[in-house]
Formats: sequence, C-alpha cells, structure tokens
Amino acid sequence: MKSVIDQLENLLGVEFKISGYSIQEGIDGVVRDTLVLIGHEYLKNEAMNYISNDSDVLVARRSLNHSELENILQIPKGEKVLFVDVNKYLAENSVSLLEDLGINHIEMYPHFPGIDYSPHADYAITTGETHLVPDYVNNIIDIGYSKIDLTTITEIMLKFDIMDERAKKLSSKYIQDFVYSSKKVVNTLKENNYIMKQLNTILDVINDGIIGLDKNCNIMFSNENAKKLFNSNDDSNINLNIISDLDIKSVCGNSFDKYRKIHEINGKKILLTMMPINQSDSDTGIVITFKDLSEIVEMENIVRSNLLKKGHVAKYKFNDIIGNSEIMKETINISKKLAKSDSTLLLTGESGTGKELFAQAIHNESRKNNGPFVAVNFAALPEDLLESELFGYEEGSFTGAKKGGHTGLFEQAHKGTIFLDEIGDASIKIQTRLLRVLQEKEVLKIGATKIIPIDIRIIAATNKKLDELVERGEFREDLYYRLKVLPIDIPPLRARKEDIPYLIEEIMSKFPKGKEMKLSPELEKTLMNYNWPGNIRELENVIEYMYNIAENNIIEITKLPSYIEILSKEKVANYSENGYNIEKIESEIPLEDACTILNVLIKEKEEGNLYTSRKKLAKLLDKTHLTEQMIRRRLDILSDLNLVVKERGPKGSRITSQDEKFVDIINQNSI
Repeated sequence: MKSVIDQLENLLGVEFKISGYSIQEGIDGVVRDTLVLIGHEYLKNEAMNYISNDSDVLVARRSLNHSELENILQIPKGEKVLFVDVNKYLAENSVSLLEDLGINHIEMYPHFPGIDYSPHADYAITTGETHLVPDYVNNIIDIGYSKIDLTTITEIMLKFDIMDERAKKLSSKYIQDFVYSSKKVVNTLKENNYIMKQLNTILDVINDGIIGLDKNCNIMFSNENAKKLFNSNDDSNINLNIISDLDIKSVCGNSFDKYRKIHEINGKKILLTMMPINQSDSDTGIVITFKDLSEIVEMENIVRSNLLKKGHVAKYKFNDIIGNSEIMKETINISKKLAKSDSTLLLTGESGTGKELFAQAIHNESRKNNGPFVAVNFAALPEDLLESELFGYEEGSFTGAKKGGHTGLFEQAHKGTIFLDEIGDASIKIQTRLLRVLQEKEVLKIGATKIIPIDIRIIAATNKKLDELVERGEFREDLYYRLKVLPIDIPPLRARKEDIPYLIEEIMSKFPKGKEMKLSPELEKTLMNYNWPGNIRELENVIEYMYNIAENNIIEITKLPSYIEILSKEKVANYSENGYNIEKIESEIPLEDACTILNVLIKEKEEGNLYTSRKKLAKLLDKTHLTEQMIRRRLDILSDLNLVVKERGPKGSRITSQDEKFVDIINQNSI
C-alpha cells in the first residue's frame, strides 16, 4: 500500500491528502474521502461495504514494472514459470499482463496460497512476494509491486480538474519508459511479429508524432503521426534534416538534457521534444515527439473551460435586475449596449448598489459569455496574496509556493471576463502590474520568465471617487483612464425609491414558504421615506431582521432596527433654522449615518473616552451597515463640516460642542 501512496503523492503533489485503508487489517467506520481508489477489481464488492455513498469510486488498473522485462526475456524458451502472488486473481491477472506485452516464449502458471496443484518449475516471477515462492524453485525474478497504470492516473486527474503541467510530465515519462522497455522486448524477440504489431498499434494511437533513434541516429521506429508530418510512408523516407536549427547527429550516442523548442515542419508550427534513452554512457538513443501547436492551444482551452466547473460562472442576467424606475431602466439599457464591446468597463456606485450583479449581467450579454467569469475583491485580500492570486507563480518562486506552481486569476479568466471589485483599494504596486495587463493583454507569473498572452474582458468596480484618489496621488492617472473607457454609474437606492416595493417583494420571496409575511402600511411608508445609505444590501438586512423577529404575519413598524431614524421635512427645516446646512451634509453623506456616528461619539465621551479610534468605532457599529471604510470617509466629511475633530495617528476622533448641539436638535425633533 505504501508504494501506491508514494506513487500517487509523486504524481499528484502534496496538496492532496492521500490516506490508506486495509480490509485485512480492519477499517473503523465509513470511508468518506472525496475519491476512493480500490486497489484491485476482486476487492470491489467487499470494499463498497466500507465506502460512503457520497464518495466517488475508481477501481485501479495495474501495470507491471517494465524495467524488469529484460530479466524475464532471458528465461530460456519453453521453460515452465510460476507467477507467484497473494491470491488467484492477482496471479492470473499478472500472467495476462505479461502475455499482453508479448511475453509468450515461456509457459506461465499462476501460483498462490491454497492452490491445489502447480507444475514443477525452475523459475518463478513475483511482485514482491518472494516468501510465497516454493522452495524447489531455483531462480526468482522479483519485478516489484505492480503500479497504478497511466489510464487510472489520468482518470484521477480528470476528476480533480488538474490536467495541468503534471499531466505533461506524466505523459512524457510514460512514453520514455514505454519506448525503452518496448525496445528491449523487440530486440530480444525480433522474430515475434505479434509484439511488433502491438508496439506499432500503441504508438499509432498516441496523438503526438514519435520517432525513436539509436545511438547512430538510425530510425528504429516511427508512428503514423510522425510519418504524416514528414509526408512519408516509410521510416527510410523520413528526412529529419529538413528541421532547421536542429543538429541531431551531434547528440546521438551522447548524454544530453531534455530539449524542447518550437520548429516549423512542412508549414506547421510544432513543439519538438527530444529525450535521451540512456542505457549506458556510450549507448544513448533518442525519442523525439512532435506536438502540433494548434492541439496545444485546443487542450489549453479545454483545461481553462474546466474552470467553469470550479465556480467561475456568472449566475445573473439583466432579467434578474429589479428596476422599474426610469433611472434604472436607462442604466440597464446603457449597460446592455456597452456589454457588446470588449473594451474595459468601469462600474461606479455606492456600496450595496449591486455592482457585481451588473458585472455578471454584462458578461452574460457579451461575446465572451461562454467563457469563465472570475471575480476578485481587492479589499478582501492582503497585497502579497493578491499579487500571487492575480498573476500566479512558478514552483519554488518563494517560500511556501506549492508544488507545480499556481495559475493566476487573469490566466483563469482567458476567453472570458475578470471582475476587479473594489479597484480603488489596490496598492500602487498592484496598479502598476494591472496597467501592463490592460496595455499588453499578457501576464507574467511571479518567478517566471515566460510571458502568457490572455484574451479577456476587464470589468472594474469601485465605491470610491477615483478622480479624487488620482488628485491625492493614491491612484495612477494612466490606469484610471484605462479603466474608464466605458463608465457606468449605478444609482443609489434613494435615487430610485419607486423600486423599493419590488425589491422588498423579491427579498421576501426567498424566505421559507411556510412563513408568509406582509408589511404593515405604516412600515411600507416608513421604508419608502428612509434614504438607505447602505442601499440594497442594507434593505435586504433590514427585511431579513424584521422577518426573523416578527411574531405575526404582519410586520409592524416597531420591528425596525433601532438605528434607523426617519427624518421628516419638519425636522430638516428645524435643523436649517438652527444654522445647520442640512442640504450640504446630505449632499456628502446620508444624514442618518452622520447621526449614528455622532451619537456613538457622545456616548463614548460620557463614559470618559474623549477620543475614539476608527477601529473602535467600527466595532461599536458592527450591527449597522457601516463598514470601517465607510466610517473613515464619513469622519473625513464630518471633520470638514467642523462637527468632529480628527487627530493624526491612532488617537482618533472627538466630538465638538457644535456637534453635541446638532445631535440635541435632532433628538428634540425625533418622531
């Protein structure tokens, strides 16, 4: 079992947790792994008793160790040979595998514990079970434990969508090992036409062109795809000299490192790979493979399309966007038109307005709707992690880099759309790399030298005013104008209040059907009058809150969260009469947000805390819609209006006497 686990870890990488179970030793409970690989067909029925119905199951196909074939071929012709293994199934299966390889110059008999009769034999072959070989056998050939074959490994990779560089390495190693071991068979049994036919059949089903050379550069074999490439019907007519800039004769018979380069052969772009077959220092043959570049591109597109299965899909379309107001109809109409373009698009709007909803709808309306939709939030990831996630990295490029490297989100979005959410939070370093991607449509992995071309549509979104960030030197001007090719501004909820009833209906339709609820007329009117600084996200939170605490089928206004205060026209007039420019405040931030923050600062002052940090404010306001970022912006505005005093550094903000008077007026005029 250890040999199998070692083989899987070597091929699949350490990111997979691989566990072993033995029926003989006993299995406690039910095996619930994502994929269960049963070692042999004969174990399947019994093994299924221990495996969860939620697990995928594969039965491993096995292959023998080709490197030991030469020793088997040295057994004299016609000799009786025992194949020794732990049970009848394994012994008989191994005999069949050897016969399929063309080993038919000897008479093989399966031998296992409990067998009634075995012929007397001087030779025995076993897969690590030498202790089971009868004492009378004089010659034992131990070919080692049988390995999982290539087809089974490929099935495993397909199930986990990891047909990446590991698959290339696997196929290359398999071809090299196969050709080398098969050459031994052919050289030893040249008279056996069956083996030659079998070898040729296997080589011909491989998509790549394959040519084998001996140490003197003579062609030992070639498959049909190689002959087609060189327009030849026979090995003798294959002219390798037509490959420019390739001196094959200089490496024949000599040791050399694996060679890989793109060449043009008879009008086709071909990836040519040369691998040495080292038998000794003075006997080095060559295996050459030829892969059509168009096939590589096709395979790459298939692998990338498999990313759709990993969640890189856009679920929403324009029909899913609720908006009967004129401003929303106009915004949707403009978005549909701009969706047809491949140019970069910038979505602006306050937090909670539905920018990602629009981004997904635009993707599904675009020419790239069959490709992936990859979303990344710049505010949610630290810079170091963001860079590796966006652009990917090569194996060993930094401490902790996983084996095989990592494909970045830009590369994953190939032939589709990448959505850069909260782009205003990107650092200058990330902005510089983003600019190159937008200009050149290519990415460079961390630690790599090879540039990867990409075909993507970029949609960016922000709730910040990028022009102000540009003025303060916090956002690159050239990147800003690259992003703002096709601008779309998503209106806040307070600008389309006629959509609120439809939004409420949609929100409540998602709740369990067993609990039918309605809003009271007073509550409906109140929700229509509220300015919704958190926009649709805040509306959803408020409706869900009231739905869960309501005792009756009618939700009353008393169930509103305590932080929501509806300001009447009389209140606004009263504030203005007392010298406060309400219109000025509301043009900058929602008045309700200002009151919420100011009330917390007053409470902190009463408790003896003259200054309150932004982080503490965020913690005290964690039950509201206000994020730390939103709090920071609102404090800046309140400071400009002389309603709070902000100190540099960690000290924080404090309330002013004017601020307290402002809040007193609000409280006096509360409903």
